[in-house]
Amino acid sequence: MYWANFLHIYQPPTQTEEIVRKVTGECYKNLVSVLEHSKKGKITLNISAILTEQLARYGYSNVIEGLGRLAERGQIEFTGSAMYHPILPLIPEGEIRRQIELNTKINRRYFGDIYNPTGFFPPEMCYNFDVAKIVAEFGFSWIIVDEIACQGKVGIAKDDTIYRISGLKDFSVFFKERPFSAGLTYGTYPDKRAFTRALAGRTGKHCYLLTGTDGEIYGHHRPGQEKLLQEIFDDGNPQTCTVSELYRLFSARESVSPLPSSWSTWEDEMDRGIPYPQWAYPGHELHKIQWQLTDLTIKLVHQLPENSKCYATARLLLDEGLHSCQYWWASCRPWWDTGMIEAGARKLYEAAQTMHECLPPDKLTEVNTIFNSLIATARNWQESGKAREIKQQYLNEHGMVSSELTFGQT
Repeated sequence: MYWANFLHIYQPPTQTEEIVRKVTGECYKNLVSVLEHSKKGKITLNISAILTEQLARYGYSNVIEGLGRLAERGQIEFTGSAMYHPILPLIPEGEIRRQIELNTKINRRYFGDIYNPTGFFPPEMCYNFDVAKIVAEFGFSWIIVDEIACQGKVGIAKDDTIYRISGLKDFSVFFKERPFSAGLTYGTYPDKRAFTRALAGRTGKHCYLLTGTDGEIYGHHRPGQEKLLQEIFDDGNPQTCTVSELYRLFSARESVSPLPSSWSTWEDEMDRGIPYPQWAYPGHELHKIQWQLTDLTIKLVHQLPENSKCYATARLLLDEGLHSCQYWWASCRPWWDTGMIEAGARKLYEAAQTMHECLPPDKLTEVNTIFNSLIATARNWQESGKAREIKQQYLNEHGMVSSELTFGQT
């Protein structure tokens, strides 16, 4: 058996320097150290370019250089992604392409030619066919999604087969296993013994385990869990490999049509046609207002001449303002944080304010009205207890949320 362990590391553009430093000390440095110590260990890694910039800004070039060295040694395989971690199926095609291009450009600036990914991680594993088509057009050869995308059920995808997406030439999809990924996320396997015990009879089979989690679970969210990696790397059982290496290790091929989904979508939500519940839940008042503000800001920036003096600033604020965290923290499924909601909305609001000399007064008024409504609604949900009620209803309906889902956490 082979273990292909995909890790995603990221901090939102609204994150404080204090938190970036804390997570770097508790996690990112340790990941580099563990891999440098255990030369047999391999991972596939997405580092969002916004985090790469933050590491450089706060003096952690040693982490960037360490990741680069590990990539040169073949222990790390980089993936592509979107720079500011937006939910790709929910934004216009032009914005999808821009975010992918920015992510590649910035990461290549810091890592050099070693940053040349063939695989792609859509933020939060939010997938649809249109996104896959765009990713394929950029020259990537595979995309990673949650296994629920395979027929809307967990446990359908085979662990000895490489899947190709129907309708796209020579483009593959890898399904990450949800139960093991969630177990890693929530600390179910504190050491190698617990991990291999859970694998049971699979270790003697010709198969692979593909997990996908936030990298921050190793040392930050789960203090000391980086030792699990070191134990497995040192022992060599199960043998670790990169996602791309699965191509040569497994010969079985099948075609599949993955469903729109995310790594946070439940089977009952798939059945009801709700693929992105943490970011765009039907009837969710806050999500509705958030996307009104998002869509209007996109429209206004697109109308702005690129040679205008405020374009560059407005464009950057929009790029940053598309990050997924604000919608996630507004969802109450089950996460809630008014500070993160307001910080994200303010990026979009400031983008419009930057354009005030170029905008018709009625458009600026419209932005102000939506923004103020969003802030007032979020605060009302907090003070009235409505957010707590929605959270509790979600937990009542999905009691295994803390053991079965892989959540992105900042």
